[in-house]
Amino acid sequence: MPTLKKLKSLTSLHDLAAMLNYTPTALSYLVYKRTGKYTSFQIPKSNGSPREILAPCDELKALQRKVKSLLDDCLDSIEKSKPLIGSLSHGFKSGHSIISNAEPHTKRLYVFNVDIKGFFDAIHMGRVRGFLITNRDFSLNPKIATVLAQIICHDDKLPQGSPTSPVASNLIGHLIDIRLVQLAKRNGCTYSRYADDITFSTNKSEFPAPIAYRMDDTHSWIPGDSLLKIIHRCGFELNHDKTRMQYARERQSVTGLTVNKTSSAPAEFRRTIRAMTHKLFMDGDYFIPDEPKHRSSSRVELNYTQLNRLEGMHSYLHMISRFHRQKIVDNTVRRPEDIPLTAMEKMHGDFLFYKYFYASGLPTIVCEGKTDNVYLTCAIKSLHAKYSRLAKPDSKGVMRLRIRFLNYSNLTHRVMGLNGGSADLGHLIRRYAKQCARYKGHPPLKPTIIVVDNDSGSQPIFQAIRDTTGDRYLTPSGKGKNFDKSKTVYYIAQNLYVVLTPLIKGGDSMMENFFPPAVLNTIYNGKKFEVVHKGPKGSTYSKHQFAQYVVKPNQNKIVFSRFSSILKSINSAIKDYPLIKITP
Repeated sequence: MPTLKKLKSLTSLHDLAAMLNYTPTALSYLVYKRTGKYTSFQIPKSNGSPREILAPCDELKALQRKVKSLLDDCLDSIEKSKPLIGSLSHGFKSGHSIISNAEPHTKRLYVFNVDIKGFFDAIHMGRVRGFLITNRDFSLNPKIATVLAQIICHDDKLPQGSPTSPVASNLIGHLIDIRLVQLAKRNGCTYSRYADDITFSTNKSEFPAPIAYRMDDTHSWIPGDSLLKIIHRCGFELNHDKTRMQYARERQSVTGLTVNKTSSAPAEFRRTIRAMTHKLFMDGDYFIPDEPKHRSSSRVELNYTQLNRLEGMHSYLHMISRFHRQKIVDNTVRRPEDIPLTAMEKMHGDFLFYKYFYASGLPTIVCEGKTDNVYLTCAIKSLHAKYSRLAKPDSKGVMRLRIRFLNYSNLTHRVMGLNGGSADLGHLIRRYAKQCARYKGHPPLKPTIIVVDNDSGSQPIFQAIRDTTGDRYLTPSGKGKNFDKSKTVYYIAQNLYVVLTPLIKGGDSMMENFFPPAVLNTIYNGKKFEVVHKGPKGSTYSKHQFAQYVVKPNQNKIVFSRFSSILKSINSAIKDYPLIKITP
């Protein structure tokens, strides 16, 4: 049964608890009896004033995440059941962002922005409950609407910091969207909303007065009567300090993006990122403007152990670039890989190489695919007592890895050329030393260890080792020997090592060979593992399914003793690296 239909059929807390996979007693306790549900703290807004954040306790957060997922499913089914009218709200929605919000307002004579005052605070429990009861698409039983509103709200408002507040704000904000888009169409304007930020734009020679008008001969603009009437009727008010009109002859921005010609980050922002990244590469530290923005004259010094803020800036630019790249793909026959990297994307790739491989505070393990990451993680946790360099319990007895794995993603594929597979890793081996030469502030901190199968599929990696090292094998003690697949640890250059799975009786090996036969023969959904049982399509399950649904859930029952030989090689590389003297 579809989620929305099932939700509409519920009549009691007992029914809702079952749908959310809670017992009625547990749900009732969280909603009505649990004390200390939220922790309050403040962060500065861009103008320096404080913003209160209410962080739910772990138990409530878990419940709210389930409610959020439930409401998201309902909204998806509602949108699919109606004619496509285009996106009006772009905040907190999958597939939407500040870029999709800004893009409709490019190349306009006028761009007009207003801001809703206290947007989350103005949405109280009665409004949420009333919407869930009276909205035609939801029409929930009043008892169910009441419980959901109590889960969503706190102190009769939407708490900023709760997983459910964004989706609830979009439910209530939809009423504004419907009325304001009608106002925009009547007056020849384009409309969009991102949370509390509302934008109208037009190419008409005069901006329509029902939406905004200019005071006499000044450049001060006031929201029009029609706009104000709709805002007030929907139970909100505007923050007039943030009302602004932007002309084509000046820089126009929407949700922080310049929109005069195309939606893009301001040029000075890109220059700042380039300068900070260059300084990091040269000196091992960088300066970043302090927050809030009204104190822009001050700055904070950060070093190579504090990369999150700079990484966030690069990710912001990548998000913008990805949006425009997808537009090209959607409107042409070009593939994403046919579109060359921009200068900022190349710098982003250099930054991620620095973060993951050069300045990582932990040894980095690079495998051929995501499944190997799962295998080794489970094996390390199982054998941690023998390999304390790889994992160790913390003071509370929780097992903590002392290494990190490179996780492949669309980002690593795009800007680093790394998406798994022997070809990508062979290329990484060849360019590794040259890439490290870009960084001058300090030597590589911890080793990078590529772990691969010792079979014919890894031939591109073997060839890269030969090409890079001159067919030499360097043992931890530093003695040179001829390249030999029976050796399992190869030092390449800088802080880079390659670890091969040990040969089995002189023959090829792969990671799966080190599981007990009983594990490899596990039946999953009536199918056998494709690595050890060949069969027609549909009769076997994949490596991904083996890792996620056989190994991971049963890691405490699986005997990983045969992985000891692989972990020993990884441990050997980590132990060896401090003996190598490298200068930046």
